[in-house]
Amino acid sequence: MLTRIYPIYHNNKKIYYTNWSNIISTEEALAAIKETSDFILLQNEYDILEIIDVSNSFASIESLTELKRIAKLTSKFSKKKAIIGISSAKKILLNSVNRIAGTNIRAFDTVEEAKEWLTKEEK
Repeated sequence: MLTRIYPIYHNNKKIYYTNWSNIISTEEALAAIKETSDFILLQNEYDILEIIDVSNSFASIESLTELKRIAKLTSKFSKKKAIIGISSAKKILLNSVNRIAGTNIRAFDTVEEAKEWLTKEEK
């Protein structure tokens, strides 16, 4: 049973909500990354909209290295990704992930802001 990723809907669009909040160990982070990436790869859907909640979570060098590796594998499935619960220090790490993995994940303060940005049609 999946506990970390599930669909939510906003403006008649499906968004995958990835709950990586309150992760306190490297082992827990690696398990969450694996669960999420396995799910995305199995769905084989393109143009995925995703919110990742990392509120009150721990990140280690090992988990960030794995995240960068997985981001390269799953980025082709994503249309837009938003992240919430990120501190200023984590924004620096996010910029590193974006640069290395070739992703463009945007940080937001709230789920509502993230949902609005994800479902806004680009012109």
